Amino acid sequence: MLDWNDIRIFLAVAREGSTLAASGKLNINQTTVGRRMQALETALGLTLFERDTRGYALTAQGRNMLEVAASMGEAAESVKTRATHLGRASSGKIRVTAAHSSMAHWMLPIISEYRKNNPDVQFEVNSAESYISLENGEADVALRAADKISGDTLVARKLPPVRWGIYCSKSYLAAKGMPRSIEELKEHAYLCFPDAMMKGIQAMSYVDQHLDRSKIAGTVDSVVSMAASLRTEEAVGALPCVEGDQLSELLMCFTDNEMKSGLWLVASKEAYQEPRVREFMKFVGEKFPRDGGKANF
Repeated sequence: MLDWNDIRIFLAVAREGSTLAASGKLNINQTTVGRRMQALETALGLTLFERDTRGYALTAQGRNMLEVAASMGEAAESVKTRATHLGRASSGKIRVTAAHSSMAHWMLPIISEYRKNNPDVQFEVNSAESYISLENGEADVALRAADKISGDTLVARKLPPVRWGIYCSKSYLAAKGMPRSIEELKEHAYLCFPDAMMKGIQAMSYVDQHLDRSKIAGTVDSVVSMAASLRTEEAVGALPCVEGDQLSELLMCFTDNEMKSGLWLVASKEAYQEPRVREFMKFVGEKFPRDGGKANF
């Protein structure tokens, strides 16, 4: 009988091109990797790799086996994901992820309100600026900023839009004045978010079109970092109004109708099969503030 671990090692060697690289990827000894490949070839009666000083290269037989092995790998990942969801189903947990600012202003207050009538449901909260994979079972529910959610692997519920504004510190106003409109923005030093972070958010593309690129003062990687930077940097920058309006050290320079972005509550199709996940998403949709402001109960 074939050992799945040998197939897993075969996939790693095929993809990495050497037993050394595969051992690092799998965190096992290189000698063990080489021994297990020899055992697999013996069990199958095939020569899977050509071995030389440059590493391991798949033979024709190895290439034919790779497709089947890859399917086994995908099946194993599906088993792992399903087991993760079933484990949460029996434990009554919901794992929620959102960016730091979104978690603080919306998700945490709503979770607290939800638990008043559902004390047996446990929440695992993951605040992260990068996307956490829902499809791989890393979380059940996510709050995501985007103008649209594409693909057929997720269940998405649209929430009220997020209003953005341009903000500066009081000291910046005293020293440099402030832009009063999108047209005046090009006259001021500006702090940006990374392109990857703002991809798919039309409001930020609109702002970018009115910048003088030579006056970009720097880049920050989160809304929380932007708020902190604007307190000290000699520059202006964009913030969701739910964040900027809470900060007494900052002043809104301006906003307009183009400066709104979409917000979505998202779950994987598998997580959405769980009644408590569906119930929680329905609750978030009902309790989310209609004006996109801070959730207060």
